[in-house]
Amino acid sequence: MVATSPSVGSITSTKSSPVSVSFLASGEGWALAKQPCQAGLCVNLERTSNEGRSWTSLPLPVVLQHLTSENISDYFPFVSLNLYFANAKDGWLYGSVQPGLSSTGTYVTPVAELWSTHDGGATWSSLPARSLGMKFNVLAVSAHQGEVYAMAWRASQTFGLWRSPAGSNSWQRVATPTLYAAAGGTAMQGALIFKGANGWLMVGNDRATTGSARLTSSGRWVKWTAPCTSVGSAFAVPVATSATTLIDVCTIGGYGADVAPTTPHYLKLGSNWVFASQNAGLTFKPTSRVVVDHSSQWLSPVPGLPASPAPGVILVAKVVPQDQKSSDHLYLSSNEGRTWTSVLATPTSAMSGTIQSVTFASPRLGAAIVQTSPTSSKLIVSSNEGRTWRDSLK
Repeated sequence: MVATSPSVGSITSTKSSPVSVSFLASGEGWALAKQPCQAGLCVNLERTSNEGRSWTSLPLPVVLQHLTSENISDYFPFVSLNLYFANAKDGWLYGSVQPGLSSTGTYVTPVAELWSTHDGGATWSSLPARSLGMKFNVLAVSAHQGEVYAMAWRASQTFGLWRSPAGSNSWQRVATPTLYAAAGGTAMQGALIFKGANGWLMVGNDRATTGSARLTSSGRWVKWTAPCTSVGSAFAVPVATSATTLIDVCTIGGYGADVAPTTPHYLKLGSNWVFASQNAGLTFKPTSRVVVDHSSQWLSPVPGLPASPAPGVILVAKVVPQDQKSSDHLYLSSNEGRTWTSVLATPTSAMSGTIQSVTFASPRLGAAIVQTSPTSSKLIVSSNEGRTWRDSLK
């Protein structure tokens, strides 16, 4: 990485292009990446034990390689699969594959895919996603207190939740409030958030949050009001900094630029505010207006953001115009959102962002996938709460 200031870097492309990454607090991690191969383009699984300073390749099953090779694209995100590890042994590949055209030439809808490993990625097993009732796409996977949860399409306009012991493949449906799909807009997204004994889930897209629930102490999922519902219902996923404290950033007015008449006058349409809850998400209150690059508007909706790796530390993303060019920035606040500093700058040829995802495995260890061109991406890693970033998976 070529530093442009003590804390801001610029990104260059590499041959290996990651699409998904999962780290543990120990520094062990796995990445699903597109790489050139004899067949043209292949998807590989890479593993690190030292916070991404070096990587080794792990084989994927022939059937899985065949599925990915049929669906691989030269354009990001390359494949519609994601990677998640709960611990050093138990991990999952999930998402969807596109069967392509039928024998009559008609479009065939995507199908859900779910694979598991229980030996750290050395071997993988295909799980019967469709017979479990998972349709079209598995949106999110996350582990909690020895169990793993998966959220997927259940029917044409609703979503379901499934659960299994993390160390086995014994999946069962879990009852939740009805989780609806949006009537239009971008592809549906899902999120599973766990901290301590508590959990929260959300589905939605750029139009709105269309379903949400929280996990009670009795183990039931009940209706929950998502953080930004009262100020426009934008799909903004909170981060839990403790079992009772959640942080989010809400765009006032959301997609429809509309809020309730009772909204405080200082919450201006289009502005972004930090919202916080101290009671496990039962209520949220605005705590500070987000002002980056002299504006409180147009933050980038990046999966994994906002992030809060340590108390008072928050990260957001925004594309900043610079003459005829623009750069996608990660901004960091160390004082709960009152002031912000750019800690990463990546060039972009358009007003769309290049930062594709951000994850933190611990307060100090974070990873981000950055699109370096229409046909390539890069993994960067932070070992100091997101304050500086270095190249990885070269």
